[in-house]
Amino acid sequence: MNEGTAPRGAAKPEMKSSGKSGVRPATQRRIETAFYLLMLPLLALGGKLVFLQGVNGGAQTTDFVREKTKILPARRADILAADGTAMAVTLDEYTICANPRAIKQKEKMARLLAENLGGDAEKYAVLLNKIQKPDGSPNFYVRLAKNVDEARVEKLKKRMGPQSAKEKARVRLERRAFWSAISFESSPRRAYPVGDFASQLVGFTAGSGRGVVGLENSFNAELGGEPGEITSQVDGNGRPIPGFVGKWRQPVNGQTVVTTIEPEIQADADATLRDLVKKYKPNFAVALVMRPKTGEIVAMSTAPSFDLNKRPKDISQVATNRVTQFAYEPGSTFKVITAAAAIENVPDWQSKSFVSSGAEKVGRHVIHDWTWWGGKRGSDDKTLSEGFRDSSNICMYHFARLVGAPTMLQYAKNFGLDERIDSDGLRGPRGWLADDPKGWSAEQLANFSFGQGMTMTPLQLGRVVSTIANDGVMMKPLLVKQLRDEEGKVIQNFKPQVERRVIQSQTARAVRDMMMRVTREGTARKFVFVPGYLTAGKTGSAQKAVGKRGYAEGRFISSLVGFVPAHQPQYVILVMADEPRGSHWGSEVCGPAWAKIAQKAMLHLRLRDGAAAPAPDPRLMKQPEIKSS
Repeated sequence: MNEGTAPRGAAKPEMKSSGKSGVRPATQRRIETAFYLLMLPLLALGGKLVFLQGVNGGAQTTDFVREKTKILPARRADILAADGTAMAVTLDEYTICANPRAIKQKEKMARLLAENLGGDAEKYAVLLNKIQKPDGSPNFYVRLAKNVDEARVEKLKKRMGPQSAKEKARVRLERRAFWSAISFESSPRRAYPVGDFASQLVGFTAGSGRGVVGLENSFNAELGGEPGEITSQVDGNGRPIPGFVGKWRQPVNGQTVVTTIEPEIQADADATLRDLVKKYKPNFAVALVMRPKTGEIVAMSTAPSFDLNKRPKDISQVATNRVTQFAYEPGSTFKVITAAAAIENVPDWQSKSFVSSGAEKVGRHVIHDWTWWGGKRGSDDKTLSEGFRDSSNICMYHFARLVGAPTMLQYAKNFGLDERIDSDGLRGPRGWLADDPKGWSAEQLANFSFGQGMTMTPLQLGRVVSTIANDGVMMKPLLVKQLRDEEGKVIQNFKPQVERRVIQSQTARAVRDMMMRVTREGTARKFVFVPGYLTAGKTGSAQKAVGKRGYAEGRFISSLVGFVPAHQPQYVILVMADEPRGSHWGSEVCGPAWAKIAQKAMLHLRLRDGAAAPAPDPRLMKQPEIKSS
């Protein structure tokens, strides 16, 4: 009998069956358990897919995975003065946000926000209670505070962090849960540390961060840098899917613009113009200070000015840089060009003279000297130097007649009056000159000789006089000297550039000598005095042109332009006022302001350069006695 066979007639052991398969119970349980363990994750994933594509996708695309590109903004760089003084900077500020539905202790949160950020706890509480949008849907986002500086942000973050080195795990979890609904959004803000310093020159940015006017606009590309971007895959709720970043480009921060502006001289020019505007109430006034040997702009001011951090409602009326943008008829300051043309084209010019009685008929019109309007009617014989000193229109006309209209026009072009100044940060309108000089009438030539029937900007006039101060060599105006990267490394240097020789050096010196007579003996002698230094200048009191109607009665543009010291020119200075009240003479309105700026500029130069700067002459410390003429 085999071992496994029961004896005949014996009872068979009872077998329990779990089904038709005949599998033992323990094995079947293991198979069922493994099946459910495998199916549960698949069911969960399937449910998630249904949720994303169906239940939660009502207002979304049917593609639950999509690409999303986020712009990474570049940091806008600074604008600096020549010595590193910050004129425009970007401040790191933040917007404090919250999910109001995730905050349970709203009163406590409001109180802590007020303690650390400032502001009113009640206002924070109102915002934190906005758990629904106006349409009744849930609200998960509110802005609690804008333009919060780094100091207050750090204070709040410190309050959000551990308050003790021995913080228990339970306290840590409670603290994190309490503050988890608060978030910080970076919102950089453009700021101007010196407020109304060189406002029109610096300019400002729009809400988008793009430069609108001034250097902020001229160097917008360099200052703004290049934004980066990140492209990633997101789910139907816009949440990034980890590990699926398609493209990442880092932003390139902007380049710092370093100007040639000298803060002390700029501040003096700004302050001096404020006084001028207060006294004479012109529509506006401008001041320009240049280095004639390099073309560097060390000060450029327009008044009225404004605080760049608190821009007025009428910003469009005061934002224009009038030094570069205002085109006008220069009047008698143009006589520096007439004199230069006469010196180089009229043989034996020193011995020639013309009689002026204060009024003379030219063609169908009568031209006048300023002395006529002052009540002086006597005749006087004047050389070119004397006519220049006394700003005689009649004398200038007769010398221009000897030069000839074509040559006069050519000299104006040689001095760049028909050119657009092509310097970074200084671009303005092209000057206007009448063409076809062969067809000019006698009246046209007369007007041209004393600065009417043409237009130029204050910067163009400054360049003309800088050419004379630089022995007849024209330099390209220079406002920006460097571009630097965010680490301070110099990327590009802008160096002084010679444009061309305009007149011979001896001609320039002869014109300089005439300009010295203006401030020592002539029209500006009462108002222009710089202790210790000889000066050279030319006044202008131009009747204001009004479209095609001719000249406006009683409306003038007053100006004075010149350089100091006369024999070693360090600065060319121009002051101009549009329609001053109370007086219209360039000497009286602009002379004192010119002298004040010149005196302080020389003082700053000596403080900076020491013995290398031109020393004041002790014999020139007292203003010469003014003799009545």
